[in-house]
Amino acid sequence: MKTIDILVILFGLATGSFLNVCAARLPLKRSVLWGRSQCPVCGHQISWYDNIPLLSFVLLKGKCRYCKAKISLQYPLIEAFSALVTYALYLKFGLSITAVFYGIFIYFLIVIGLIDFKTKLILNRLLIPLFTAGVLINFFGEIIPFKDALSGAFLGGGIMWMAAILGAKIFKKEAMGMGDVKLAFVAGFFLGWQHILLALYLGFVIALLFILAIWLFKKKEAPSLIPMGPFLALGFIVYLFYGKLLIQWYLSWLS
Repeated sequence: MKTIDILVILFGLATGSFLNVCAARLPLKRSVLWGRSQCPVCGHQISWYDNIPLLSFVLLKGKCRYCKAKISLQYPLIEAFSALVTYALYLKFGLSITAVFYGIFIYFLIVIGLIDFKTKLILNRLLIPLFTAGVLINFFGEIIPFKDALSGAFLGGGIMWMAAILGAKIFKKEAMGMGDVKLAFVAGFFLGWQHILLALYLGFVIALLFILAIWLFKKKEAPSLIPMGPFLALGFIVYLFYGKLLIQWYLSWLS
């Protein structure tokens, strides 16, 4: 493995640590740039040597140094996942403006998914800067033709908006929040109209598999309100890397 590969992975690990901070603080309207991290149980400030991505979790055996409370698996998992997707972006796009474009997209999706899973909220404070960054980077880098990007945004948002209305009529209650609609709008800009529908479909498939897993392994009904943000985010990320392979695999079954 070359030095650049190691640096990219280390950058992904550090970014994952920051994404955990964002997911924890943004719903509480706390700064993500200032203030030391604290143990959520005992409130003790976490020293830098206990905050090294992945390594500190292993050395501490998954427990707080001071109160011995268990550290959530979310932290090392997000750090590892961030490193994985960062390295995958590097392998796919190299050190390019395209990698930056989709890297920002994925990092925001991770935070959006985490927050929605915990709070059932998709924050405009994340969607607005994500969309703004996408527009600015695409304006200078022209990763996706602007017509395709804007068409994808309106197509994705429109499809989700119609699904929300149809779901509300069928189930006689809110079946999908407007946050999901706005997320689909922003994702459509990053993916383009040619890909947003299949990416949305993949997100719904992942959500369905999650519901089936709850029913099969826990022998109980799924919660009445399931946040779609995490599943849509995962669907977008998977489609970004494996969309063409999935399409080829599906077409091979039809031939």
